[in-house]
Amino acid sequence: MRPTLAHLRLWGLCFLALSVSLGTALVSLAKLLLLLLVVAQIWTDLRRRAIPLADDNAATMQPWPSSLMWGATALLWMGLSMAWGAAPEGDAWLSLSRHARWLVLPAAFYLMRAGTPAWPVLQCLVLGQIFVLISSWLMVLGISLPWAISVMTPDNAVVFSSTIEQPITSTLMMVVVWYFRDQWPLAHRRFWVWAVMALASANVLLVVTGRTGQIALLLAWVFVLMGVLPRRHRWSVLLLPLLVALGVVLGSERMQQRWLKAKSDVVALQSGPLKVENSLGFRIDAWQKSVQAVAERPLLGHGVGAWPQAYVAQGGTIANANDPHQQFLLWAVESGLLGAALFIGFLALLWRNALALPWAARWCLRSVVAIEVLTGLVNSTLLGAGIGEFFLLLWASLLAYQTQQSQA
Repeated sequence: MRPTLAHLRLWGLCFLALSVSLGTALVSLAKLLLLLLVVAQIWTDLRRRAIPLADDNAATMQPWPSSLMWGATALLWMGLSMAWGAAPEGDAWLSLSRHARWLVLPAAFYLMRAGTPAWPVLQCLVLGQIFVLISSWLMVLGISLPWAISVMTPDNAVVFSSTIEQPITSTLMMVVVWYFRDQWPLAHRRFWVWAVMALASANVLLVVTGRTGQIALLLAWVFVLMGVLPRRHRWSVLLLPLLVALGVVLGSERMQQRWLKAKSDVVALQSGPLKVENSLGFRIDAWQKSVQAVAERPLLGHGVGAWPQAYVAQGGTIANANDPHQQFLLWAVESGLLGAALFIGFLALLWRNALALPWAARWCLRSVVAIEVLTGLVNSTLLGAGIGEFFLLLWASLLAYQTQQSQA
């Protein structure tokens, strides 16, 4: 049977969904395929408008969410900031290309809006991360894996990315598994859902030990438990992060070392020039310098790609730093408070657009948005290769999601 454009759309989106977990090289190839599919779909839509078809379903198509329009405006404003920016042209274009990763969201939504079901894409996002999770646990057992290409040391059990990206994407996978727990085509699926959640949680808290990922995981569990506890007990779940963090730190020597390192980073910041390996100290210093840079040009900002120059101009000592590891401050420095407001508005409208979705997709989307906001306070997650596409494709799939029965 000759593959149709509908088949190619599904295969391309599923390939991207798997690729976002398996390394940046595959992600780049998958995004090229996504571009070709979008061009093919645009051409098809233009022909259908020129030659009306009896089965044309344009009138019943899902409308474009307001968040996508707002996000497009934010990206356009960031691009326009190049006109008054202080960054070298090459740096400006490179930075804009990182921000333009956002285009994966409307591109994927467009293909799903044309009739591609979102559920198989969500399944592939989960399958890719389960492969990473199993590989990570095999590394814990001392098994050498030829596909483990991360530059991290093997004892970190990171397969393709780093201690920032892998715990966050594992957490996102866990959220999808939980909210769609009644739809997995497995015998004893409740057992497998809890098994995946337990293995993912243990991996994030005790093995990979990325601090940002641990915070994201605790927030995910807050959402999970608030959905299952009786209403009168829901707010008590806010104590969960404190209790789990205390238990993990007291019970894990590795975690004690990680958080003691955070304390020493802050002390080092107060006592002398920063070093590249001083992770938390650099963040605090970069945030301070970013606030000062925003105060200099609050409305328009310093232009896309200009954060490194603004950081050094404020007295920053890390010459190769390229972002403040804080997504909102990065937007404020480069595109001003107006650009930051547009970016925040995009996230707020994503939360609001969830109201139109079925229950599982609604709360899954809201959980993922909350995780993005939290992790964005300490990292520029949407700019990272792989993890950025993971967030964006997940949002597109949830926005386009319909019940499995309506997709059949």
